[in-house]
This record gives sequence, structure tokens and C-alpha cells, in this order.
Amino acid sequence: MQISDEQELFREVQPLHQNMIVRIFLPIEALITSGILIPLMIGPARQQWQVLLVTLLLAGFAMPLWIANWRLVTIVTDRRLIVRFRPLPGREVDIGRIIEAEAVRYNPIADAGGWGWKISRKYHRVFNVSGDRGVHVRFGGGRRDQFLVGSRRADELAEAIELARFSARERGGGSG
Repeated sequence: MQISDEQELFREVQPLHQNMIVRIFLPIEALITSGILIPLMIGPARQQWQVLLVTLLLAGFAMPLWIANWRLVTIVTDRRLIVRFRPLPGREVDIGRIIEAEAVRYNPIADAGGWGWKISRKYHRVFNVSGDRGVHVRFGGGRRDQFLVGSRRADELAEAIELARFSARERGGGSG
């Protein structure tokens, strides 16, 4: 994510583990997996024990640690809006293409299908980790020309996008 000659106007990094559901269920998942697999590993078959040990390590510890390190990174520069949901794909839009960026309150379950990296009927693509605030970004007339990015600072994010859009128009680089 090279931003060498661009002026950064906004940056927000939201770890997935700030979501209370993730904070509660990932450790519980590790304990349940361990509680099921450890007694099974005491069985007589050595090969069975090795398979269960690998499963325990992956399902009980490695996967929760991997998921706990996911991040939603949102950056607004004077030229681009960059949304990354690491390690999944994100979205990058030239500021001049953005038609509207509106701070919204949404229902994470009904409107977005929950938290994470989602496809939504209402917003097409959704990137969120917690809460019910975000910015609805439209950059064309089609259903696929929009997305919602969740933010704990939704009003500030929308303002940064609008400031960048205004600056792009002043430079002659935008059409909005």
C-alpha cells in the first residue's frame, strides 16, 4: 500500500478482536476443541493421536490466533479511498470517482449480514468488524458501484472523503 506522494487525510485501524462476539467465542472455541480432542488423543492408536494433535493445534489455537489478527484498515488520501480487510481483499477507489460518502447507522444483521467481509443486498459489499456505524460509499450508478465500510469514527471518515473530493475538484481531477 504505497502512499508516497499522497497526503493522508484519515486512517483507522480496527482489529477484528474489538468485536465482543469474537473476543468471547474464539477462546471458548479453543477450549471446546481442546476438551473434545484431548480425551480422544489418549486412545491406543498412535496415528489417530497424531491426527488429533494436529487438528487440536490448528482448530484450537492456530485458527483463533489467525482470526484475532485480522484488521480493517481504512485510509483516505487526497487521491484515493483505500479499504483493506486483512487478510481478505479490500477495495480501492479513486477519490474523483466517488459520487457520495454518507455516514450511516445500519443494522449489522439485517442490512449487512453480520460483521466481517460480506455481500449485502443493500450495500453490495460490506467491510466491518463491530458496531452499527459506517460510511456508505457510492462511486457509480450500478448496484456493484457501492460499498459500506464500518467505522467507529464514521462522521470523521465521511468528512475526510468529502474534503478529498473537494480538493480533487479544485485540482481538476474529479467530476463530482
